[in-house]
Amino acid sequence: MSWDWPENKPETYFPLMIDLQFDLVGTTIPADNAQMLADALQSLLPWLNEDAGTGIQHLKGAETNSGDASLCINRRTKLFIRVPKTRVDDMQQLVGQTLDLAGHTLQIGSFKTREFSPFGNIYAHFVDTGSATEEQFVQDVMRELDGHFLLRCGFICGKPQILQSASEPLHGFSLMLHDVPPHKSLQLQDEGLGRNRLLGCGIFIPHKSIAPVAPAIL
Repeated sequence: MSWDWPENKPETYFPLMIDLQFDLVGTTIPADNAQMLADALQSLLPWLNEDAGTGIQHLKGAETNSGDASLCINRRTKLFIRVPKTRVDDMQQLVGQTLDLAGHTLQIGSFKTREFSPFGNIYAHFVDTGSATEEQFVQDVMRELDGHFLLRCGFICGKPQILQSASEPLHGFSLMLHDVPPHKSLQLQDEGLGRNRLLGCGIFIPHKSIAPVAPAIL
């Protein structure tokens, strides 16, 4: 007879959130579009800020040749919104809507759902902990990982960035976490880290390798 002791069972985590990938039709977007995008989407879905985990991922584009503060997008550009699984049906309200981002129009198309993947390496484009210096930021990250997530893992802090919010500029850094256990990876993607999820901050996505980036801070 073999015994399946509880301590030998892998830990599990069941996410409450899910990513929605929306098609977009447009040509250009403002380079600093996070606040505009959040405002436009909240005007259509006022409940977006009711759940702290709901997030709008950074909308990417390519630099234009005009020299102004705008980015080019194409049909490969997608809008990713992270919402509670209980809200997926409500997100149908966005399909067919047109957003106006300071004169740049975006039409929202259909969407599909994407469950989280328990990758050992996860990456956030911009994390805002409320601290402006790298030293303070690192301390904030270690405190939240250790205190809230009960996790000690390697991480890599990127270059300082500034994101304009409605009230003030936000200072943050990109952040790569590596050697994260599967259940903790799912929890971090589910909850995020730091503040201002609707501005695209603290939203983790799977990353296949840490090879191209700097040595880890342990």
